Amino acid sequence: MQRFTLFALVALLAAAPALAGTGDRIDVMTQNQYLGADLNPIIAAPDPIAFNAAVLTALSEIAANDFPTRAQLLAALIAKRLPDVVGLQEVFSFGCIPIAPPPPSGGCDDPAIAGAFNDHLALTLAALASEGEFYTAAAIVNDLDLTSPGIPVDTDGNFAPDILVTVLDRDVILARSGITATPVDYSAFCPGRTSADGCNYLVVAQANTAVGPIRQERGWVGVDATVDGKAYRFVDTHLEVQNPDPSNPLSPAIQAAQAQELIAVLGLSTPPGRSLIVVGDINSSPEDPIITSPFLIVPPYTQFVGSGYTDAWDLRPGRVPGYSCCQLADLSNHQSILDERIDTIFSIEVPKKVNKARTLGDRVSDKSGPFDLWPSDHATVAAELEFD
Repeated sequence: MQRFTLFALVALLAAAPALAGTGDRIDVMTQNQYLGADLNPIIAAPDPIAFNAAVLTALSEIAANDFPTRAQLLAALIAKRLPDVVGLQEVFSFGCIPIAPPPPSGGCDDPAIAGAFNDHLALTLAALASEGEFYTAAAIVNDLDLTSPGIPVDTDGNFAPDILVTVLDRDVILARSGITATPVDYSAFCPGRTSADGCNYLVVAQANTAVGPIRQERGWVGVDATVDGKAYRFVDTHLEVQNPDPSNPLSPAIQAAQAQELIAVLGLSTPPGRSLIVVGDINSSPEDPIITSPFLIVPPYTQFVGSGYTDAWDLRPGRVPGYSCCQLADLSNHQSILDERIDTIFSIEVPKKVNKARTLGDRVSDKSGPFDLWPSDHATVAAELEFD
């Protein structure tokens, strides 16, 4: 008996250093929820009549892509994983305001478009609650905001607007119940460009549409959170697409300027005692080349890595490509066709280990609903970062 007890004690003592060195862990996720339509035809419409038709087409596509069902699918990905914090992009709210008198047909209740009018954030939080998991919207930045007064739209073909369509795009940070996450005040770094809890970028694309210019605002937002005693700063962003104006060779400079601004602000504002993690849809991949003519343009992914950030996916064991974009716009493809890695998790402090790095929502078994839709045109990306 004494020999067994001594042996057990020695074994426990030998194991103690390994247990003590487990380190701090935080599970994080980035999820682009997808608005549900391709907006390029709206931007390219040559005249107001074509613009109106393109808006109606986009609304019908958004309705067909059934966000209420997709919200349940996206929430299920979160509920199964239970990340501590989540960065969401393309968290849209589409509203409809009737213009009196209402038309005899069409209007906000037009069955072709009525399903488009939803608040994606409210549906997401409700879907999570239905899964028995509770998250709070810890911080929000408003990006594209067409809520005042909205877009006049003619739904009954008499060339007179009968509804106002409101559009709001947001990036949102969710925090799991029990984790305190406080919005970071970045207002000193973006005077005149504060937006809800975050900031809009100084350089943005502008769409010169048939009914006037529209600023395609993008932004970033951050929270300070403590997980298991370790202090983190968690930042979420959605950068401009790589080439918002194909006719302009300098178009990729917009997202490059946004990345440069974000990296500079985070470098100046993050306290030394906080581990900085940046997630989001940066619309840039490790394969993007540096553009040297007519001007030097360094793509966002290369900027982050060159500024000392670690791409968590690179520390994942194995050679899994981690593609996160993009399914067809109508989400109808049967097999996944993702072929780009543009949704990323960066850390300025090099993790000792990256555990359970996964792309989620990109398997046929993740599809659902009457039209067998993907949860989003992007895959969700998640990883557990372990630090010393």
